Amino acid sequence: MGQPQPEFDQLVFAEDIRLVIWDLDDTFWDGTLTEGGIGYRDDHHALVIELARRGIMSAICSKNDAGTIEALLRERGLWDYFVFPSIDWTPKGPRIAAMLGQIGLRAPSVLFLDDNPMNLAQAVHANPGLNVGLPDLICDLSDAAQLQGKPDAGFTRLAQYKLKERKAVAAVVAGDDPVDFLRKSNVRVFIEYDVEAHLDRAIELINRTNQLNFTKIRLPEDQAAARAELSAMLALNTTDAGLIRVRDDFGDYGFVGFYLTERLHNIRRIKHFCFSCRTLNMYIEHWTYAHLGRPPMQVLGKTLSDVSDGAMNVDWITPVTAVEMAAEAPAPMIRFDHIIARGGCDLASLMHYFALHTGDLVEEFNQPQNGQMFRRDHTSFLMPALEGALTDDQLAAAATLGYGPDDFTSQLGAIPGGRVLCFLSFWADADIPEYRHGSTGLLAPYWLVGAQNHDLIAKTELREAVADTDVQRQRLKVLARDFTHMGMLKSTEMARRYGCILDHIPTDVQVVIMLAPERGPMQFRTPGRPPHPHHQRLNAALREVARGRGNVMLLDPAQFIEGADDMIDLNHFKRPVYHRMYQEVIARLSGKDQGMADV
Repeated sequence: MGQPQPEFDQLVFAEDIRLVIWDLDDTFWDGTLTEGGIGYRDDHHALVIELARRGIMSAICSKNDAGTIEALLRERGLWDYFVFPSIDWTPKGPRIAAMLGQIGLRAPSVLFLDDNPMNLAQAVHANPGLNVGLPDLICDLSDAAQLQGKPDAGFTRLAQYKLKERKAVAAVVAGDDPVDFLRKSNVRVFIEYDVEAHLDRAIELINRTNQLNFTKIRLPEDQAAARAELSAMLALNTTDAGLIRVRDDFGDYGFVGFYLTERLHNIRRIKHFCFSCRTLNMYIEHWTYAHLGRPPMQVLGKTLSDVSDGAMNVDWITPVTAVEMAAEAPAPMIRFDHIIARGGCDLASLMHYFALHTGDLVEEFNQPQNGQMFRRDHTSFLMPALEGALTDDQLAAAATLGYGPDDFTSQLGAIPGGRVLCFLSFWADADIPEYRHGSTGLLAPYWLVGAQNHDLIAKTELREAVADTDVQRQRLKVLARDFTHMGMLKSTEMARRYGCILDHIPTDVQVVIMLAPERGPMQFRTPGRPPHPHHQRLNAALREVARGRGNVMLLDPAQFIEGADDMIDLNHFKRPVYHRMYQEVIARLSGKDQGMADV
């Protein structure tokens, strides 16, 4: 259950107000000092002085840099009209409690003004009876009955408070545990993956945040140039990005954060990771970094938060969908105990989205290894984990091609219990040939860039053309000497293997299999051009095996590609295509838990 919401728009207070505590950004002045400058409010300036003439004090409780604020308000001639200014980056509820203890005032005689409902609610939680209000109240305060005070033209009351201030010991943050408060506040996070629809907000976060901008990589100040640069990054299939929107029982904070990661060989690194101070001390940045799997990030300069602290377990934040974010009592999004994904870069692009739906994501993807690309999307590496381990002699033969014992294992060999979702992609079966070891019978694919679909044994000139290193040349020499070229998998063998794999997976496990794209950019530009024959054959085998299996969904990229502009090449698509796939799979998984075969 969430916390009850205090009233933020009431001009009738528990008793006469003796102290008004001001937030600064978007309250005392317009805008945020650290994110693009402010519009100073002369009317609020005059109100502080007028309240002091009535014997009603004004204090500050702001998340800002104390030295900067003091200098600004001294320049305006207003600094000395505030008592007990509390300006730092810690939670406000405990600071107000410490302030009232020093001043000797009861919470019902104090009014706290802030534009952030979470700050107001936290202040009430730490200071029961405190009066709170949003900035909309300020224009009516001068006439409010309980803020008339008593005439004090000589500011004697102010002088008394200033004396008490000088004698006070520096405040020590005390009061209720802020984390306990967060646990009770129903904090929800929605990740908006359609960044293109909110491009200007993403640019604003990148260019205007400072204290919680971890990489501080800026875009051009010219808005058109910034939009062009960010749009180009977002189009890449190796880019993962999202805007972070936050809501709790006290309000919707809007888009407060942005991240963008880049993947090279399916290894992710963070390029942009920035958040508004509006949600400082809610640990949104900690949750986001953990959700992304704590990828490498070069932090530039000082930040107000250390997301590298793995001991911080932010377990009070719930991820939700856009619909659930808008609901007052949202139901949780679809969740799985385990998600296992085995395949190539197509699944790497998809899993960025599906990571939101599990606490245990196993990724068995292609990766650079021992001087070559290890193609886990070929079933030759999976079958030993299901049909029986390789012999020692076969493992020794595999080692001559750069493969190790772990390369022939998989989490699919021992699927855990609970609700499980599996993603499978076997595109390499269509394009990379197998080779048989002469004395052990080991079947293994071998591939180097530029050698797709070709017999590396028969073509000496091809071996010389694709080998870039001495290690690769030595392995190709071994391949030609000790192995026989078997060619691409036959359709019957594809069907046998895929049937074996699906038979091994329990029927209560949801399985999503990625079909191979049959049309590339050239087919879209030249409609009469025939489809890719090897991918057609792979897809036919998958459709044959999936038919009648109620726990299997076939995902056809062709349904999500609108034209050549959506494609980078035959096997790689622009980022929005993968997002469309994700949305479709989630919609279908959410809509039914039974028969999902798409054949």
